[in-house]
Amino acid sequence: MKRAMVLATVALLGLAMAQGRTVNLLWSGAVTGPTSDVGGPYGAGIEDYCRYANEQKLIPNVTLNCSVRDDQYQNPNTQRIFEEALDRAKPAIYLGYSTGAMLQLKPLINEVKMPTIPASAHIGLIEPPNNQYMFLPVSSYSEQVVALMEYINRTSKNAKIALVVNPSPFGRAVVDHARRAAQRLGQTIVDVREVGGGNLDNTALLRALDAAGVEFIIHQNVAGPVANILKDAKRLGLDKKIKQMGAVYTGGADLIRLAGDAAEGYLWASSYYTLDENAPGINLQKQLAAKYNRGADILNSTNYTAGMLAAAIAVEAMKRAAQRFNGRIDNETVYQALIGMNGPNAFRPGFAVSTKAGIEIDFTRSEQTGAEGLRVLEARGGKFVPVTEPFTSTLFRQVRNP
Repeated sequence: MKRAMVLATVALLGLAMAQGRTVNLLWSGAVTGPTSDVGGPYGAGIEDYCRYANEQKLIPNVTLNCSVRDDQYQNPNTQRIFEEALDRAKPAIYLGYSTGAMLQLKPLINEVKMPTIPASAHIGLIEPPNNQYMFLPVSSYSEQVVALMEYINRTSKNAKIALVVNPSPFGRAVVDHARRAAQRLGQTIVDVREVGGGNLDNTALLRALDAAGVEFIIHQNVAGPVANILKDAKRLGLDKKIKQMGAVYTGGADLIRLAGDAAEGYLWASSYYTLDENAPGINLQKQLAAKYNRGADILNSTNYTAGMLAAAIAVEAMKRAAQRFNGRIDNETVYQALIGMNGPNAFRPGFAVSTKAGIEIDFTRSEQTGAEGLRVLEARGGKFVPVTEPFTSTLFRQVRNP
């Protein structure tokens, strides 16, 4: 996949050079290495939306030079790629990836005033200090987890919950907010465990959580480790006793592909439409996957949707910058376009659900989360179906900065 992406990037570069004026758009992320099950489809979504934007001339008289780089989930690689881009390509906007790398780059991003849309939804990225140029495309991991806890509380009072999180800043992002939410809801966080990839036998973990009286496991991870835990829970007969659920990167078609029927009943917090829904962004996703010969694993992945949404926001911001600033597209004008993307100027690409106010993507100078609507979905019959209407978490706003 890495070689294919490099070749595709070279092809995009050639196309850009052939058409005159270019504007650079950079993404770096884990095409290989840890979490590449997310990064691969995410990068493919960015790549394909960029091709589409150039073919459709979404920004008049401009060709996008979209560079997709593999950082192998290594923070030093991400730092080097970003600094090289600042020196050579001078992108108008940066599409980032991992929580750790984005937290590391946050001061530099603020210093060089580079609008940045990360794949990570760590709330700390848009918290002070150095947060002015960070924009989350969808609700934060913390809001997703708190929303799941609110969902539990609808039917189960005083619930006993375990958090199983990735052993990284990405996984740990939700722990403090979950503890605060549990206190408000009368729930108990019985245990917090860190589980990464390669967790082929989770018997000891599940036995210990069962012995501690855990009724619900909330995951903040990628789909692979979660799938292994679900399969072991089913093998041990604990799948009916302990309900499992998780934030956005744990679920979707990737989880069902990896866990099979052990995924049945899994609850998933997500802002994105599913592939079964008739939404403009999803229809475009199907069209582009077919046009660019993407396999079923890419087409069906919510991470492909997520990459397209990030690219769509970036392209729309550049388009609006050109319209508003007499053709000028750079980091300063793109930032102004992003913080003006609200009210009647909100963006509606059709990849994410809208809030009750009918808003899909909006940003202001102080509100740096794009899609604030999310739903809880449940795995039923081999696919995820929504079990709530789109909502935003009121409790999360209470525990975000107590």
